[in-house]
Amino acid sequence: MLRVTNLKAAYGKIEALHGISFHVEKGEIVTLIGANGAGKSTTLKALMRLTPPESPVVTGGDIAFGGASILGMPPHRVVSDLKMTLVPEGRRIFGNLSVMENLQLAFWSRKGEDANQEIRRIFDLFPRLAERARQRSDTLSGGEQQMLAVGRALMTKCSVLLLDEPSMGLAPLIMYDMFRTLKRLNAEGLTIIVVEQNAHLALKVADRGYVLDTGEIIAEGPAEELLHRPEIKAAYLGG
Repeated sequence: MLRVTNLKAAYGKIEALHGISFHVEKGEIVTLIGANGAGKSTTLKALMRLTPPESPVVTGGDIAFGGASILGMPPHRVVSDLKMTLVPEGRRIFGNLSVMENLQLAFWSRKGEDANQEIRRIFDLFPRLAERARQRSDTLSGGEQQMLAVGRALMTKCSVLLLDEPSMGLAPLIMYDMFRTLKRLNAEGLTIIVVEQNAHLALKVADRGYVLDTGEIIAEGPAEELLHRPEIKAAYLGG
């Protein structure tokens, strides 16, 4: 479904990815784990074709979706045509808008469809958002804001969901609820790529994983196998 081959990416003269290769099959949960600065977020931004200066310039390699390169594709077409959507680190919700307005705004690529039906689905996944539908989103708790960020992404009717540090700043109970929801969405057919510093949790829910270290993939394999590799446990799993 998605194949990255020898991808190199840079911010100005600083190369952040040094030729990484990985693939994601339809219906999988794949996780990218690694320390801060490893290149995880850079990888997601490159996949979404986001533009500089915040995002990197691809300097080599290729990103293919369904067998065709997407390097020349603008971000809005990645969302509308490929049905791939990013939940960014830090959530990036529109704080001056209500929960409902954030969800409605994400529906732009689905002209002619019924937004209300999709909103009901989001409220079924995240009942707290239904309770706060008219509330300004900057007054929500951190966990509720993360629910909104995921719900907003789902409003695009994505088939591939990219998540950047979804557990960051969440209380343990909310964090586990969030990952249970991701498993539910995956069971319904959603392909998920998750970047996560909580490596143990990410590998528990993923099918496969890749370990990044300073812009290079240093390990890969089934998630269960990575969980039990001594070098991965020592470096990333606290043991």
